[in-house]
Amino acid sequence: MALSFPDLPRLELDELLTQLVDRAQEVLGTQGRLRGLLRANQLVTSDLTLTTVLHRTAEAARELVGARRAALDVVGPTGALVEFVHTGPDPEGAAGTGGGRDGGRLDLPIRARDEVFGHLHLVGGRFTSEDEELARALATTAGISISNARLYESAGRRGEWLQASSAITRRLLADGDDGARPLDVVAQSMRDVAGADLVAVVRPAEDGGGPDGQLRVEAMLGPVDPRRPVPPLPQHGSLPGRAFISGEAVCVADAATAGDLGSVPWPGLDVGPVLAVPLVGSGRVLGVLCAARLSGRLSFSDVDVEMAGSFANQAALAVELAGARAEQARATMLDERERIAADLADTIVQRLFSVGLTLQGALAGLGPGRAADRVRASVDDIDGIINQVRSTVFALRPGTGGVAAGLRDRLLDAVAQRTDRLGFEPALRFSGVVPEELPADLVQDLLDVLCEALGNVADHARASSAEVEVTAGRNRLVLDVRDDGVGMGSATPGRGLTDARRRAERHGGTLTISPCVPVGTCLSWSVPTP
Repeated sequence: MALSFPDLPRLELDELLTQLVDRAQEVLGTQGRLRGLLRANQLVTSDLTLTTVLHRTAEAARELVGARRAALDVVGPTGALVEFVHTGPDPEGAAGTGGGRDGGRLDLPIRARDEVFGHLHLVGGRFTSEDEELARALATTAGISISNARLYESAGRRGEWLQASSAITRRLLADGDDGARPLDVVAQSMRDVAGADLVAVVRPAEDGGGPDGQLRVEAMLGPVDPRRPVPPLPQHGSLPGRAFISGEAVCVADAATAGDLGSVPWPGLDVGPVLAVPLVGSGRVLGVLCAARLSGRLSFSDVDVEMAGSFANQAALAVELAGARAEQARATMLDERERIAADLADTIVQRLFSVGLTLQGALAGLGPGRAADRVRASVDDIDGIINQVRSTVFALRPGTGGVAAGLRDRLLDAVAQRTDRLGFEPALRFSGVVPEELPADLVQDLLDVLCEALGNVADHARASSAEVEVTAGRNRLVLDVRDDGVGMGSATPGRGLTDARRRAERHGGTLTISPCVPVGTCLSWSVPTP
């Protein structure tokens, strides 16, 4: 006889079995979703690179809730959007603001320790409350990962700044000289470590000591024409001037939107973020180190602003070290000149006198004829050589009184002060005897023209050597400055050369500029003397 159950209890048993299977399937599904969440969390937290964390978060969130598109926007400390990543097709509609579940879209904040880093946007799915909870949990994990990635990136940036500071200190304090100017070394290091497109070092002009002075660009790196002159910047009304006067760093997120920015060292370029830090030396500001990124790039971080101030101290060390070395070189040169002058006066002149006296004694025993004429000419040559040696000794001895010695010392100082800016030491020669009486305005004009000429060589000529010769002839004083640079070509003389011509004409003199052979430019400034 077949065994059978009553219909009603059997139906109840079937319903209970069906409910049990459904519950089991729900448990299995929930376990699968939780395993998916764990995998997503592991994927997001397995890297400390910010860009990788953002991309992995967007991809993991899309797969976790079955969304068609996922996007993630990251905001900076000021609330401005600094990065946006997406995954899936058609990202245009993925970004948005807000929070919670709205039909086929989820918008969730990404935060950690009450700080909002951005928002996660999920689009294209039938999202349930369970999906929202899973996405919110993943967003919390992403917030912690983003916070850790930022801390890791900040620590890395600090390490890079410290390494650059140490490297530049070792290079600048090294005994060897690789031929690079200290300010160029500082500018190159600043561009590398700050990720800048443009770097400039500005310092006060020679007459810029007062509050209304100007700042001159002494080093420049970036996509600029090295032959293009950079006009001086005012201390009042420029970004570097603001940092120079205040002695504090100035950072601008976008130069195009900063109405009170004033002048920058890169006229005509589409500059975005700008950072200017003062070069603080021994009790005073020596100049300003400026860095800029082109428009559209991210602004400098707080770490960059903080560490750039420490890095600028190394630049100030470079400026002071260059000045100390130039002064040491000048002292060595003066000592050597004194030694040479003593040797000339004590040895060479005495021997020339002895030779001259011997020839004069021999001349007395010679009768008229070619031999006597040749000996007499030799005696005259020796007298001329003695006079020239005396003039040279007078020029070599530092600290000797008189207008001539004072002018020579001032010319030597002017050349020495521009050696660092030029990157090499120009040769300086004196010919003839400088008159003892020279008008003060003529001497000042001569020095100003020399400074302007050497400044043009440093800024535009791209020369590797230069020569300065001061010739004092009969009633005339001539300054010649020659370099082996690229020459002026078809360029029009600027305001500095126009002023030099005006200074010559004021004394009844002339200024000529001509090509040197085989390369370079020759400047000759000639004026009459009383």
